[in-house]
Amino acid sequence: MNKLLASLRYLTPKEQLSYLLAAIVISYQLIVGLYDLFYRYEVTFALLHFIFMTALIYFTLHYIKQREIHYSAYGVLGTSSLYFITLLYLNDFTPSSYFFPILLPIGSYLILSFKESTGFILLHYAAVTLVSLYGYLVLGVDSAAFAFIPLKIYLFIVIFIILFGMVYHLTISENYQMLFDANQKKALALSEIHHRIKNNLHVVSSMLSINKFGADQQALNSVMLGSSTRIEAISLIHKLLYRQKDFASIDFESYVDELSSYIFHYSDQPISLEKEIDPLQFSIKTMQHLGIILAELLTNSVKYAFSQTTAPKITISLKEEGDLLRFVYRDNGRGYDIKKLNHKNGLGSAFIKASTEYLNGEMHIECSNGLRYEIRLDPLLKTQRF
Repeated sequence: MNKLLASLRYLTPKEQLSYLLAAIVISYQLIVGLYDLFYRYEVTFALLHFIFMTALIYFTLHYIKQREIHYSAYGVLGTSSLYFITLLYLNDFTPSSYFFPILLPIGSYLILSFKESTGFILLHYAAVTLVSLYGYLVLGVDSAAFAFIPLKIYLFIVIFIILFGMVYHLTISENYQMLFDANQKKALALSEIHHRIKNNLHVVSSMLSINKFGADQQALNSVMLGSSTRIEAISLIHKLLYRQKDFASIDFESYVDELSSYIFHYSDQPISLEKEIDPLQFSIKTMQHLGIILAELLTNSVKYAFSQTTAPKITISLKEEGDLLRFVYRDNGRGYDIKKLNHKNGLGSAFIKASTEYLNGEMHIECSNGLRYEIRLDPLLKTQRF
């Protein structure tokens, strides 16, 4: 059941429409079957409806779980063909009972290849013709469907459906496949680009870390840590893009987990991280600036905040509140002199201010009982959740 529910989360619009139609048909069969059973007392018709409904449920669930399109498609089409031909026989070959058997093959063109759908159509129409001949020649059924004009209409519709399938597969379907293949190649190339950028940035970050541990000067160590975390902040964006295969947006909470885990390795003591983050996604450009801000704040806390704190704790919050996004960063460290912090000209502070200005945000800083950064952002920065 869990696998089934997980599969439903990643349906394409075309699949969602298909499942909606399947649900409508299944519900219709249930209603008609109950009506035939309890009001018309037609047990044969009711049993036929229930069998067809059960088959549709089975093949739909099988596709959701296994993604075997051919098995499910042949199952649905074959069962539908038998169902409509049986109804045709039970309804004494009335003209209206030919409607669905004639139009059914259109569905095969939308699901199967031209060769496969053509094979199914020939078998289906052959079965419809043989059953009709049996009713006319053997059973002697006197139906208006066997007159000359209905037969001409029947033949015309069959030829039209076959021509439709040829046009569809030689034009629309072929062009769609070409566009799909081209898009797959572009996605693969873009994925490889993000992968290489991530690897190259990680190499640079590792080299800076090696230099840091080999240096004796405390100031140089601090510079190396700041530089490596800034590079890693950008590298993680490409890492997440490569991992999730969605190149349009990045999940903020996943990014916080990755970046904080990386920076906390530089701490001499364990740091507790508390998150209060709404499920929000951002574009690459927006995430780059948010990543720079977050990397600077985490790095400053690790380097300076917790020298006199027994249980270090950092809280990161991002909430959508009406017409704004409220980002709040807090630590329970020793705090700072607010006047000195506002006039601080360090590179990290400059990065935070520049990124906040780029995002058109408003920044507020408090230094009582630790450090608290609040940045108010425009909710239009967020992207739709995938």
